[in-house]
Amino acid sequence: MVCILMWIAQEGFRDEELFIPRSIFEEKGYTVNVVSHEAGTAWSKFGKTIEVIGIDEIKLEDYDAFLLVGGPGSFEYTDDEKLHQYIRDARKIKLIGAICHAPNILARAGLLKGKKATVWGEPDIFEKEGVLFENKPVVRDGNIITANGPDAALDWAKEIVNYFECQFGK
Repeated sequence: MVCILMWIAQEGFRDEELFIPRSIFEEKGYTVNVVSHEAGTAWSKFGKTIEVIGIDEIKLEDYDAFLLVGGPGSFEYTDDEKLHQYIRDARKIKLIGAICHAPNILARAGLLKGKKATVWGEPDIFEKEGVLFENKPVVRDGNIITANGPDAALDWAKEIVNYFECQFGK
């Protein structure tokens, strides 16, 4: 069974980027856990709440994917060394993904250097970090899948499902 860990900002994650993919993954029978820096309640940009696991409570080796959700709350984590360390450790698992602003976090953690990716907004951080920006809704480069914002949430989820169906079969 596929196990997915979705990271969100404690405050200000983008609703569509969490709830649409999560529902697609759960419909496929995947296990999905949502994590943030602190255990407890997280709030979306539009006021929805969700209970989350604290990032220090997880073991990445228990998961097949580590996905970062964007939204305005993710901006403050662009240079968060604690999150960067989890991202670097996640290289050991099958799939890493990010949507909206969150690909910038992957770039700053050093994961996207020389890789093709997309992001919401201007690719300034990509340019500084040696990322090959593609102006597309969803970009896959090996085991990294990025998407450029809430309008791409469904396609991002479908590309992640496609990745796992190719890995494990339907």
